[in-house]
Amino acid sequence: MPASSSGHSPQGEPVSHPVSGAQPLAQPNIDALDAPDNPAAVLRQFRVIFRSVKKHFQVIERTCGIGGSQLWALATVSESPGIRVSDLAKAMSIHQSTASNLVEQMVKLGLIVRERDAEDQRVVRLNATARGLALIARAPKPLIGLLPDALSQLNPDELRQLHASLAKLLDVMDLLDESAVNTPLADL
Repeated sequence: MPASSSGHSPQGEPVSHPVSGAQPLAQPNIDALDAPDNPAAVLRQFRVIFRSVKKHFQVIERTCGIGGSQLWALATVSESPGIRVSDLAKAMSIHQSTASNLVEQMVKLGLIVRERDAEDQRVVRLNATARGLALIARAPKPLIGLLPDALSQLNPDELRQLHASLAKLLDVMDLLDESAVNTPLADL
């Protein structure tokens, strides 16, 4: 019997390729792709996370004219007037030099000002300018980014479980770039 274009006979039986003799590839079981024990299901979740984060950063840049990490830093400064660069770095879980670079960019844009502490002139405090506050008011939410916001909504047990699972994943990966550990997602 002639094979249909699907590689099956009219009765649904597999038919080998007329030239190579190879059996057609089995169609994937769509339900199996979503099974939580299937690596493909987890990979699909990572794709959704990465694409969603990327799209949010694109919306921020179109709406505000600054990057996602800059908006997060600006939001943190506006929520904590007088914050120091070292505390900003801790709040964003980034390296202090990265925080310093973000602050420098935002000072040049007129979004943040540096001010010497009245009691200790060695200490530099950061404050949002009126322009910075206006930008925050029109910025897409969440200001800190999709992933940091989502992680902050998990309870401590869920965070511990996710941390342990990701640690196992990192353990089995052959190539790790640990230089990214203190880099904002928007800058990766």
